Amino acid sequence: MRPTIGISAGDPAGIGLEVTLKAVSDFLSFANCVLFTDRLHFERGSNLFANPNIPVRWISEISEVTAEPFLFLFDVPGCNELVPWGEASLHAGQRARAYLEAAATAANRGEIHAIVTAPVSKASIGANFKGQTEFLAEQARISEFAMAFFAPSFKVVLATVHMSLKQALAHISTERYIHLISFVDRELRRFDFHDSRIAVAAINPHAGEGGMFGLEDTEILKPAVEHCAGLGISVTGPHSADSLYYRAHSGEFDVVIAPYHDQGLIPVKLIAHGESTNVTLGLPYVRTSPDHGTAFPIAGMNRADATGMHSAIRCSLNLCERTAFRERRNPIPL
Repeated sequence: MRPTIGISAGDPAGIGLEVTLKAVSDFLSFANCVLFTDRLHFERGSNLFANPNIPVRWISEISEVTAEPFLFLFDVPGCNELVPWGEASLHAGQRARAYLEAAATAANRGEIHAIVTAPVSKASIGANFKGQTEFLAEQARISEFAMAFFAPSFKVVLATVHMSLKQALAHISTERYIHLISFVDRELRRFDFHDSRIAVAAINPHAGEGGMFGLEDTEILKPAVEHCAGLGISVTGPHSADSLYYRAHSGEFDVVIAPYHDQGLIPVKLIAHGESTNVTLGLPYVRTSPDHGTAFPIAGMNRADATGMHSAIRCSLNLCERTAFRERRNPIPL
């Protein structure tokens, strides 16, 4: 049994289609791959980027997907004109959102097992669009979800995501961390990562240095860690963030929970840029995404590096294997 992986093409003014076409051929023997796009933008991109050896087939329903090694192209309606390369625009945002919504609908219906999302521009989609993670959670009607990044040597889960640092710190509480630590442990077990060693990263320098640099770590984070450890979860901390990520990378911990966006993403992108994959925890299906953006300045130039998309597709297949497809003896390595 082959998993069916949906790939949303991302912003058509960016590099999403390019990196998808460069990466996907390596996976057609392992999975049914469905690209959510439209004919106008696909044909423009395929003339520039596509491997001529990739067999493609247009479909209008997911039920038309077969186990043959094609890249199936789902024609998302509503496109009447091409968007220019490398420019943020309302039309480009509408197309990106339409691809994403079509993929989400298929996933929520159980027609596909995973979504790999190419990058989008929040500015193009509109001010009310917080991000693809939040959009997919809303479409799935779930409130319990988290943004994670899976790198070859360790994983990072963000306690807060797209908000100012001041807002992020205001959102942190003992109750929130108890809930998050328990949720992360549960989700990792769902993906067959058992006995994961979770480390909670401190908020303040040196974890507050005994109160000299703030009390948040001892008064907010430490009680949450102790409570969850008492439940049998393998969690420690809070650990000083200046050394924690290297310790995790060296094998001491499997997962780091970061209190805010940049503390977690700077080290993981520095250590594993292109190899780390954005994973949404909590969705009823697998969702991954490359760790880069739309790269407007090089869009349409055939210069984009597809390593991140390759890692995202590989990770989605691995996670599918770990959940619904465990009977396979040779899962694709993470």
